Amino acid sequence: MNADHILTLILAAGPAFATYYLAAIGHGIFEKSGVLNLAIDGVFTLGVAVAFSVSAVTMNANLGLLASIIISTGLGVVIAYLTTKFPTSHGAIGLSTMFVGYGLASLIGVPVRSTTPNAAWYPINNWFWALIILIAIGIGVLVHYMLRNTKLGSSIRAAGENPYAASSLGVDILKVRLIAGAVGYALIGAGAALYVLAYTQSWSEGTGMGHGWVAFAVSLSAGRNALLTILSAAVFGSLVNYGYSLQAVANLSPHITNMLPFIAALVALVVFEVTPLKRKLAPPKGLGKVYFKEERTV
Repeated sequence: MNADHILTLILAAGPAFATYYLAAIGHGIFEKSGVLNLAIDGVFTLGVAVAFSVSAVTMNANLGLLASIIISTGLGVVIAYLTTKFPTSHGAIGLSTMFVGYGLASLIGVPVRSTTPNAAWYPINNWFWALIILIAIGIGVLVHYMLRNTKLGSSIRAAGENPYAASSLGVDILKVRLIAGAVGYALIGAGAALYVLAYTQSWSEGTGMGHGWVAFAVSLSAGRNALLTILSAAVFGSLVNYGYSLQAVANLSPHITNMLPFIAALVALVVFEVTPLKRKLAPPKGLGKVYFKEERTV
């Protein structure tokens, strides 16, 4: 195996890497603001269906990508609004949105699939794979810088740690979470679009389901740190991309092969919980807690 072949193998995992990396850092941004993001898999699945449907109808992959970003952004804003404006359980809103996403994905994708089974996919070549890897990593670096070195990033982190204290210092919690929801879910939508337009290049009912949870695990196993997520996304992307090659080498059942990303997700989460990573990369203290502005009068 020469260097060119190794480079091709690395680049070929680019679509899977970009899918999980973008969705994972989007998830991380949203949860940094204090919103427990349990809707990710449903919105991811919906984004996959929307990207396929628009790309199939227009025969333009870029329009499919844009459509997935737009609808995912809208749902992120809705989730942020509902969890912040009303004293409502984050889990209830997140899980409800997740199932709505599943339903809408079928409603949108199935009619298009029955009449237009193929879409305008992104190209399969080393140049495109290298491009999406570089773009994804570039976005991750910008996200890391934003969270660490800008006023907006400080406000997002403050809203996640203690929204009442942040509000008393002048941070508009609703506005900050709306921005975090929009940016975070725009990235989740981009990852979902790449999953179908660059990785699977096919769609059937249920495509993408479960992979939002993989992105969830990718983010959590890296402590929602955009730079560390590069490593975890690379591991999961490679595992998904070369799962069937591993199946042939190790003589695995195809059912086990399909389970590998989810088994790896469980292992990654356990490792995070039992190592010092949990302490060094602790979740926001206010994550998932109900924020009701009127409680400050007590």
